[in-house]
Amino acid sequence: SELDESAQNALHHLREQADFCRVLGSYPEKSKLVGPVLAASERLKSVTDTSRDQLSVHGDEETSGSKLKIGIIGFGEFGLFLAKKLVTTNAVSCIDPVDKVREASKIGVKYYATYDMVQFLQELDVVIISVPMIEFEEIVSSLPKSCLHGKLIVEVCPMSSHPKSILMKYLPPDADIICSNPMFGPTSSSSSWDGLPFVYEKARVADNRRAEQFLSIFSNARCKMVELSAEQHDSSTADAEFITHLTGRLLDCDLLPPTPVTSKEYAALLDVADMTSADTFDLFYGMYKYNKNSKKYLNKMRENLALLERQLAAKEAYIAAKSEMQSNERQRLIAECRSLLQEVSKSSALHTPKEQLQPPDETKLIQPIVTEQLLK
Repeated sequence: SELDESAQNALHHLREQADFCRVLGSYPEKSKLVGPVLAASERLKSVTDTSRDQLSVHGDEETSGSKLKIGIIGFGEFGLFLAKKLVTTNAVSCIDPVDKVREASKIGVKYYATYDMVQFLQELDVVIISVPMIEFEEIVSSLPKSCLHGKLIVEVCPMSSHPKSILMKYLPPDADIICSNPMFGPTSSSSSWDGLPFVYEKARVADNRRAEQFLSIFSNARCKMVELSAEQHDSSTADAEFITHLTGRLLDCDLLPPTPVTSKEYAALLDVADMTSADTFDLFYGMYKYNKNSKKYLNKMRENLALLERQLAAKEAYIAAKSEMQSNERQRLIAECRSLLQEVSKSSALHTPKEQLQPPDETKLIQPIVTEQLLK
């Protein structure tokens, strides 16, 4: 099947080598083509070499001339991270309230100030909104609606339900919407996106070709493409994301000192702490505010910590009591043994005859020896 891991690896390798690759279908190995597929295959065999060259040229021209014009609203750490990959195959611009001219020009991205929002949006095909969730509604509601008609709007928040409702509320009805969550970032994927999950939903898409072209940026980077509704995404990943970031923020540098020899478990904790320390507190607060289970998990974390402290205290008290009891028992046994030995000693002295207690007569021992020597 095309979805098998080996088939996916082969397709990824083919896409790296070929300028254009599209899978039209798949069939079992050592089987025979029949029907329209067989007829199409026979027609392809009759194509001359010249026709093939012409088809190849046209395909290359179509691919090279279809660059997307992508604009990123919010050029923070994650916006910059996305731009570095997007700019390799597309025309990318950005807008941010903070002056990002130096960072943008360094990677070939055009920077706009916030007062140039209309000019920034004018020629774009795709608008990526990369801002904290706590600012999302304010940013979207302030966008000029007249400049968003017919454009593809993409959000990249760690949770999708809240951004989706905001986009549906404020955007014009002819604007396409994709809710996505690239489940990686600058710290977790410095160079390759191979195998990293990209979760998305085509919440409202009229221009499917443009949407597929945008998504192909991530599939060509060998991301693991997972299509889920915003609600399914949040129910399956939002809690795990919040707990991960909560754990990482609890583990600061003082709790995780560097060691010459590191176990896999310790290395995993270091990775979590490094990943979460690179993210802003606004991102974490957004996870807390828009996750209905966040307070429950915080209370559960407190309860687990208190329970662990009680278990440690109980174990420590048990070991101390046991050690004291063993020490007292040892002293008692020693005293009993001493008393028993004294009683045995007294008892043996009372029952021994007086003759046995008198010292032996040395003259009696010497006389046989002298008599034996005289006989010799």
